[in-house]
Amino acid sequence: MHQIEKGFSFDEYRYGRGKGALRNIAELSVRLKQSDVNWRENPVYQDAILALGEYQRRHLEAKQDITFMTDLFDDEMNADISRSAMNEYPSIELFKTGKLDNADVPFRELIERRHAIRSYSEQPVTREELEEAITLSLRTPSVCNRQPARVRIFTDTKQISNALKIQGGFGGYDIPPALILVTADLQAFMGSNERNEGYVDGGLFSMSLLYALESCGLAACPLNTMFSQETDMKTRALLHVPENEVFIMYISVGHFRETSRICRSQRFGLDRILMN
Repeated sequence: MHQIEKGFSFDEYRYGRGKGALRNIAELSVRLKQSDVNWRENPVYQDAILALGEYQRRHLEAKQDITFMTDLFDDEMNADISRSAMNEYPSIELFKTGKLDNADVPFRELIERRHAIRSYSEQPVTREELEEAITLSLRTPSVCNRQPARVRIFTDTKQISNALKIQGGFGGYDIPPALILVTADLQAFMGSNERNEGYVDGGLFSMSLLYALESCGLAACPLNTMFSQETDMKTRALLHVPENEVFIMYISVGHFRETSRICRSQRFGLDRILMN
């Protein structure tokens, strides 16, 4: 669903984008109906219908053929999508003016303000700005205070472009002014029983960094580094990452635009997350 939603945040909407995602949604919707008798009330289904309705509405308004979409779904779901297409999509738009006091707001408000931003202003990001956010992240906890997180900053446009081309998940957006790579140094650990701890500690550090970037007034988006062996090797060669470090994530960084369109990214409620 996220791929469909992400398309709504592009500066120029791309008709026909996300056909693979639509096929996946169609397959999963069949499984949902088989496993949940109240599938229409399922929040995941309802959120999907909202996005699919917006997808259909945009294509119909542009007089685009949508049979590639409607052929995927049964009559019930197509009816729900068509009804949703008649309503205004609850998209989210952020304003730069709403970020000016980020350094001073309570943490409870800061976490509500943070969203993944993929398009940035043309203003360069300085190393000093990035180091300020990284410094705020140094208090992140780690097992036995091992502190395995390692951070690399990239501001060269060509290098960032090459890295993201290998990563493969940032298509449709301009190259960000800065790119951060977070890794975890496995040399900080002592045995095979700690083989996954680098990912835990690196993830904790990365979340601290995302909040720190928001606090420092910088827009950011975490980007996955779940690489195949080939992609892993290419990235290591390009960015000079040694074998003793594992990839945690990229974070694209820039200054906020005056306005930014973002993915709705509906969150589950406490009733779905809390298990007792």
